[in-house]
Amino acid sequence: MIDIEDIILQRIGQIEEDDPNLQVDYELIGEENRGIIITQVEDILVSVEFVESDLSWRRELAMDEYLGALNEQVLVAVIVPTDAFLTVYGLLRKHGHGDIILLSYESLGILSTPMAG
Repeated sequence: MIDIEDIILQRIGQIEEDDPNLQVDYELIGEENRGIIITQVEDILVSVEFVESDLSWRRELAMDEYLGALNEQVLVAVIVPTDAFLTVYGLLRKHGHGDIILLSYESLGILSTPMAG
């Protein structure tokens, strides 16, 4: 299983390097091995990034969560393992969610590591 918190922390490092003025926070949803990165500027929500693991992207409610964030009129991104990219891309397009940005770990230069123990 992928260490999703490590993935999230790598991504937060990239965001903070790109724009140090952004306020970045995250929520780890451990039981599903996934997380959400929330980016704000002066308490105004700018973006929500769903960081999915090798298993969590398959959740039935995933699309509903992405759409809920999209309804907040913010930038919505979904980050998935490279192996899942084409499948998730197909699902997003099938459901007409072209406004959601899809990224893979590899495209971001993020290395996935297995969970310890």
